[in-house]
Amino acid sequence: GNYPPAPFLREFSDWAEENILPLFAHPEQHVATFIWIGAALLLFIIVTGVIFAILRYVSEAAVIRMVDEYEQTGAKFGFKQGWKMGWSRRAFRMWVIDLVINLPVILFIALLLGLGALFFVSMKSGDTGLAVGGIIAAIGCMFLFLFAFIILMVFLGLLRQFFMRVAALENAPVGESFRRGWQMFKSNWKSAALMWLIMLGIGIGYAIAGFALLIILIPAFIITGLAGLIVAAIPGLIAFGIASLFTSGPLAWIIGILAALPFFFLVLGSPMLLIGGWMQIFQSSVWTLTYREFKILDSNMPDEIPAQAN
Repeated sequence: GNYPPAPFLREFSDWAEENILPLFAHPEQHVATFIWIGAALLLFIIVTGVIFAILRYVSEAAVIRMVDEYEQTGAKFGFKQGWKMGWSRRAFRMWVIDLVINLPVILFIALLLGLGALFFVSMKSGDTGLAVGGIIAAIGCMFLFLFAFIILMVFLGLLRQFFMRVAALENAPVGESFRRGWQMFKSNWKSAALMWLIMLGIGIGYAIAGFALLIILIPAFIITGLAGLIVAAIPGLIAFGIASLFTSGPLAWIIGILAALPFFFLVLGSPMLLIGGWMQIFQSSVWTLTYREFKILDSNMPDEIPAQAN
């Protein structure tokens, strides 16, 4: 027979019908609500982005400097010492370098929007020949831009390895990092391209092995999933308690669940995150050692003999 829905599900359905459906049925009457929701999402994205940026660039600067220091002196550093080495202006300069390098992404998105506008105008025009020609041109340009974009990002990704290490190891300003990094790449571009191909092959092998790891680590995911439920319950209950002071019903539960989900997935995916972290450290270490070798080669090159006056 048919069983009645659970009280919580019935309460949630009534709450959604009263508070959620009107937002989509009459959106023009709830502009302020959408603005507040958008502002909250934007604030969340900004805060999350800042936290992850700090963790990423401080960690990357720390790994680069720790590998270089180990090669020079044989000294090994713990987490606290490594974090102190990474927490510096060097990490901020590395963030600025990435910001400049990623500008082509913004330009590419702008080009795609322009092609989309061209496609839309062609579809709206009454001229069938113009519409077909516009569609063909838009598709052709899109593939051309996509191919050029991939080549450009691969090239910039290779140059990034040198820019970052000049900033991290030489404590150079951003402009100087670009200039010296480009000079080092230009004088060693064949070896750099070969190393890039080797790292690409290793990356492909790691990606293939990752699928097998997902299956092998299923028992570990079960354990981390249970641990994730326990860990996520703490921030979830805290968020639920705070939300209960301002609202009631399913909305407080939704806020609590949303607060708990990031912690749950972080603990759940910790095995793969750990392995991925090892892979990132390995790749960074290889490029740091490559940078050191190129630096030695460049320092051993004989200076150009100035032309003598007649």
